[in-house]
Amino acid sequence: MSLLTVTNLSHGFGDRAIFEDVSFRLLQGEHIGLIGANGEGKSTFMNIITRKLEPDAGNVTWAKRMRVGYLDQHVVLQQGMSIRDVLRTAFQYLYDLEAEMNALFAKMGEVDADELEKLLEETGQMQDELTNNDFYIIDSKVDEVANGLGLDEFGLERDVHDLSGGQRTKVLLAKLLLEKPDILLLDEPTNYLDVEHIEWLRNYLQNYENAFILISHDIPFLNSVINLIYHMENQQITRYAGDYDEFLRVHEMKKQQVEAAFKKQQKEIANLKDFVARNKANAATSRMAMSRQKKLDKMEVIELDAEKPKPQFDFKLARTPGRYLFQTKGLVIGYDEPLSKELDLTMERGQKIALSGANGIGKTTLLRSILGEIPSLAGSVELGNILKLGISSKR
Repeated sequence: MSLLTVTNLSHGFGDRAIFEDVSFRLLQGEHIGLIGANGEGKSTFMNIITRKLEPDAGNVTWAKRMRVGYLDQHVVLQQGMSIRDVLRTAFQYLYDLEAEMNALFAKMGEVDADELEKLLEETGQMQDELTNNDFYIIDSKVDEVANGLGLDEFGLERDVHDLSGGQRTKVLLAKLLLEKPDILLLDEPTNYLDVEHIEWLRNYLQNYENAFILISHDIPFLNSVINLIYHMENQQITRYAGDYDEFLRVHEMKKQQVEAAFKKQQKEIANLKDFVARNKANAATSRMAMSRQKKLDKMEVIELDAEKPKPQFDFKLARTPGRYLFQTKGLVIGYDEPLSKELDLTMERGQKIALSGANGIGKTTLLRSILGEIPSLAGSVELGNILKLGISSKR
């Protein structure tokens, strides 16, 4: 059964085409990895199929009564709601169904026997739907997913308005998983997850009964949860059965086949052109030359995909800094409340340090405090001489 059908899709931005006459089908139970180089249109494709963006041409058709779940990191969470309150809204349609069922129960005392039988059958179906969708164990389901994604670390009664951007994204992901839609659309869901929470999500998706489309640059994670690859390249989407490793093997084999066919055809074209050039003016061989020219004219010429430009880096040498890049003494980081004890830290020239820890524990706050972007609550930071900073941040 086709849950999503995309036909003859074309779209672009200005004079740059992103898709050209693309068709796509998502079937029940398929776990799809959507891959391609940055800028090939993965997120644009997600926006088109979720109706956030209208394509220039083509059709997007969802099967009837499909519940589609999309991780939208820009959703505004209402101040005054706790994390638990937000997670419970994943079951709002079930709360509405329960209210409708209770209204029918209340009506039963006012109807005749025939109508009563119809109401009993209808409420029985509603009861089954509530049971099958975990309505009577909502709190335990909320706790299970919240614990799996590490939300219990900040407390489920905490106001969502007080959360960081990464923490809010985790709440939205948990809500989406609790909704258990017929189709999950996930764009880089591991970005804000710690190692143990990525492992929990991996197990969850491996056992997910419904379909999903996943965009992820985490190849080991992608490989472990999908069974199909859709590759976006040169304005097209190509289907490959299997995981990412199988895609690489088949894609490389196809590429080599096309290159071999291209070389063979180019050799044939050169021979035909040479024959025509040498024989078209000769009365005895002009007919053969015309025949070969017709073959040339009708030939469908194989074209190789243009090579993508490769990034080039030119790192300028700066003056050598002093021995110490920074030193902290009794540094306490935080905002209204401290996020650390007193920290005495030192970094020397040439050291390479990995800073790890759970989301929300203060990693970015520590870096920004060392750089002087936010004031510390106590202690001091001394930066070394002749420092040239390079900063990459998701903020």
